[in-house]
Amino acid sequence: MKRIIEFLESPLMVVIGGVALASSFVLVLKEIQPAFDPAWITIVICGLPIYFSALKKLFIGKKISSPLLISIAMTACMFIDEVFAAGEVAFIMAIGEMLEDFAVDRSRRGISKLISLAPDKAHRINNQNLEEISAKEILEGDVVRVLPGEKITVDGVIISGSTSVDESVITGESLPKDKTLGDKR
Repeated sequence: MKRIIEFLESPLMVVIGGVALASSFVLVLKEIQPAFDPAWITIVICGLPIYFSALKKLFIGKKISSPLLISIAMTACMFIDEVFAAGEVAFIMAIGEMLEDFAVDRSRRGISKLISLAPDKAHRINNQNLEEISAKEILEGDVVRVLPGEKITVDGVIISGSTSVDESVITGESLPKDKTLGDKR
C-alpha cells in the first residue's frame, strides 16, 4: 500500500491529476454532461494519499490532523455531487505537498553544505605550545590560534592581534570583516 501511495504522490501523477481536473473544468464550461467526470481521476490520484495519511494519523498517531479535515471536505463535496470541487481540493493539497517537500529537501541540502564547510582541525595553544587537534576536542576556555587563511573553528573572543575574517558563510556578506582585540566571532 505504501508503494502505491508513494507512486500516486509522484510529480507525474499530480500532473496527470491536474490534466484530468482541467478536462473536467472544460466540460463544465461547455455544459457537457459526460458519463464519467474526469475529476474522479484527480480525486483518486491526488485524494487517496490524503485519505491514507488522515487514517494513519487518526488511528496510529491518535491525532486529528489537517489531512483528516481535508478528507472530510472532499467527502462532503462528493456527497453533495460537487465532484469538481472535491478534485480541486485534492489537487491543490497535492501541489502544496509537493512544494513543501521541495522546500524541505532544499533546506536539508543547504544545511548539509553549511555543515561541510566547518573545519575539521584547530590549533590550540597549550602551555605556550601550538598543537593541532580535532575541532571536536575544543573545550570552553581553550585558546585557539587561527592561522592566516584558516577557517575559524569555534565562536570566541579575540584576545590578541587583529585580522580580517570571512564571515560570508554565516552573514552572507562577501567582504571580510575587520576584527581586533575584544571582538567576538
